[in-house]
Amino acid sequence: MSDQYSAAASTSPSLTEKLTTLRAFFKAQKAVILTTRDSDGSLHARVMAVAEITPDWKFRFIYDKESHKDVEVQQDSHVNIAVDGTQNNTGWASIAGKASRIEDHAVVEKLWNPTIKAWFADKGDGVHDGSPSDPRVVVFEVKVDEIRHFHQEKTTLGTVVDVISSTISGSTATPGSIRTITGEEIADAWARNELKEP
Repeated sequence: MSDQYSAAASTSPSLTEKLTTLRAFFKAQKAVILTTRDSDGSLHARVMAVAEITPDWKFRFIYDKESHKDVEVQQDSHVNIAVDGTQNNTGWASIAGKASRIEDHAVVEKLWNPTIKAWFADKGDGVHDGSPSDPRVVVFEVKVDEIRHFHQEKTTLGTVVDVISSTISGSTATPGSIRTITGEEIADAWARNELKEP
C-alpha cells in the first residue's frame, strides 16, 4: 500500500524511457550519497563519485579496500545510493542494492583517472602509490534491487503553482512522477537483449 503522494505521482512509462531519463539525470550529478550498514546496525553515509553505470545498470565506484566501508559490505552487502537534484528542480533518485568488491585490475584500469590518486596517499614503498596497480585501489559494484526515481516534470514556477493550488483544493501536488524499476526487470530485459537506451 502506498501513501497518497506516491499513488498520485506514480506512472508506468516503458523501461527504456525510465532508464534513459534516469541515466541522463545521473550524468548531470557530480556525486551521490552511498549508505552502508555497520555490524551494530548503524548507518554510514558518504559522498562518492560514480565511476561508471554499466549498460546492464550496475553502479561502480573506485574506493580504498582498506576503508571501513569495505568491512561493512563484507558483513552486510545491502547499500543505498541516493541523489538529490531538487535544488536544481531535476528530481531525486534512491537505489537499493547489494554491493560487492571487484579486484580485477583491468576494470580498475578502465575506470581510473589521474585525480583518483589524490585519495590514495603514496606510502613510499613502490607498491601503495595510488596508481591503478596499487592493491588498495579496487572497484565497489552495486547491483540494483530497486530504483525509485522522482522524475521532475514541472518547472520551478509550475511546481509552486501546483503546490499552492493543491493546498487550496485539498488535492495532492504532483510536480513530477515517481518511477519504480526493479533489478529483476533490468536483468530480464538484459537477458533478452531488450535493454536498449538511445
